[in-house]
Amino acid sequence: MMTKTCLRTLFLAALVLLVSHACSDSPTTCLGTPVPCADREVSDCNAGCTLESGCYGDPITCDSLTATPTLCVQTPGCRYVGSCDGVEGCKNVAYDQCAMTSGCQQVRRCYGDGTTCGTLDASQCELYPQCTRGQQCVGKATRCSELAVSSCLEVPGCLPADTTPAVVK
Repeated sequence: MMTKTCLRTLFLAALVLLVSHACSDSPTTCLGTPVPCADREVSDCNAGCTLESGCYGDPITCDSLTATPTLCVQTPGCRYVGSCDGVEGCKNVAYDQCAMTSGCQQVRRCYGDGTTCGTLDASQCELYPQCTRGQQCVGKATRCSELAVSSCLEVPGCLPADTTPAVVK
């Protein structure tokens, strides 16, 4: 008899919990698609994303440093070289003999594979026009469905299930 009463009470409690949960005004899930970390503002770098500080920008090509020999030789992956250009056969003439060879001209240039802003020492970053020091948001954003409802609105792109999006006319 006691087992029947316990089972009935347990069944009723589960039913009440289910009904109260379904009739509740508070949201139970977080919906949407989170904004990728790389596209977030620094202030919104959360939920799977982390804020990193460093040197960022476009790749540094050695050719872009030809006019600045001192910077060329300081750049990883680059070196300043001399060659001989001009009429046919000049490319085979040694650099120190080039100026004395008719139709040939000495050419100095920065040559190599170059590097990226991220590999530079912090003190070197601002020497390159394509690089800037700053912060960026990186990582893999946590899916909205994995977030606690209480933090749902703090993540760009996520909304609690009971939120009605604004309609733009």
